[in-house]
Amino acid sequence: MGKVLKYTVLVLASFLWFLGCSRATVVYLVDNGYIEDDFRYGDLYRLSNLGEYREEVKKCGQVYEGQKIPLSLYLAGDSFTELGRIGGEAYAASHFERSAVNTSAHNLVLKEGKKILVIESVERHFRERFATQPWKEWSLPPTTKPKVQSQHWYDWLVELQVPYREEMHESVLFSSDFILKIKEWKAGFNKQFFGKVDPKVGVLDEHLVYELDLAEGVSSVFDPVSEEELDRIVLHINQTRENYKKVGFDEVYLSIIPNKSSLLLTNDSRYNRLVERIEAHPDLEAPIISVWREFQQGEYYLKGDSHWTCEGQKIWVDKVNGAILLEAVK
Repeated sequence: MGKVLKYTVLVLASFLWFLGCSRATVVYLVDNGYIEDDFRYGDLYRLSNLGEYREEVKKCGQVYEGQKIPLSLYLAGDSFTELGRIGGEAYAASHFERSAVNTSAHNLVLKEGKKILVIESVERHFRERFATQPWKEWSLPPTTKPKVQSQHWYDWLVELQVPYREEMHESVLFSSDFILKIKEWKAGFNKQFFGKVDPKVGVLDEHLVYELDLAEGVSSVFDPVSEEELDRIVLHINQTRENYKKVGFDEVYLSIIPNKSSLLLTNDSRYNRLVERIEAHPDLEAPIISVWREFQQGEYYLKGDSHWTCEGQKIWVDKVNGAILLEAVK
C-alpha cells in the first residue's frame, strides 16, 4: 500500500511539473474545458484578485457582413488583435494572415494581388519597437531552400519550456472560482487595511491599470520623450513603410493602441502624449489607423483587463475595414 501511495504521489507530482513546462498541454486542457481559463476575468484581475474588478471577458464575435474585398490583409499585432480576440471573419479582406508584432516571422510568402500590412502596437511597448531601429520582424523566404529538420512526434506533443514555469502550474491548480474567491478575500484585506495591491498593477482614478504604465522606464506614460527621440521614431516608422513596400506590400499602415492609463491622464502635465505627438508629426509618411480621439469620448476598456471592450474593438476593426475599402479602389 505504501508503494502504491508513493508512486501515485510521484506520478501526480511529475504530471504537475510537466504542466508547468508544457504550454500546449495547458492550452489543450483549457480549450476542452478540463480546467478554467485564468484570464476569463481579465489580465489585471488575474494579477490583483480584487473582487470589485471581477467581470467576465466575453468573446466579441465580430463578423464583417459585406462582400469580401479581393485584397490580402497582413497584420503584425500584439494581444489586442490576437486570434482569440479577433479572427479573419471580422475583416473585409478576402485573405488574412497574422503574426505577433514582437515575434520574428521568417519565410513570409505574399499572395498575388493587392495586399496591405497593418502594424499594430499598444502604446506602452511602442518606443522599444521603433526608438532604435525600423521594425523588421518579417522576412521573405531565402533564395535557396533551407534544409528542414524532421520533428519527432514527442517534440510536437511536449514543446517543453525548461526551466519549469510556476505561472502555468498555478493556472492549472488555482484558477477555479472557489480558489479565486479566497484570493479575493486576501487581496481585499491587504488593500483595505494596508493599502497594498499586487506590484504589477495600479489603481488610477478607481480604474485598474498596469503599474508598468506608471513606473519609471521607457514604457511609462510619464517618461519624457524628447523632440529628437520623436523625430527618430518617426524616421524609423517611415523606413519600415519603405522597406515593406519594397518587399511587395501596396501600403503599410500604423496603429498605436492607447494605454488604458493614458486616457485617464490626458489632463496631467506629466503625461508624455506619445500617441498624439506621433500621429500629428509633420514628417510621418505612414497612414494611421487611429482610435485616440474616439477612445477619449467613452469607456472602451474592460474593468478587470487592459484590453478594449467589444465596442472599442469594433471602432478599431471598422477603421481597418475602411482602410481595406480605400486600398481596393486605388
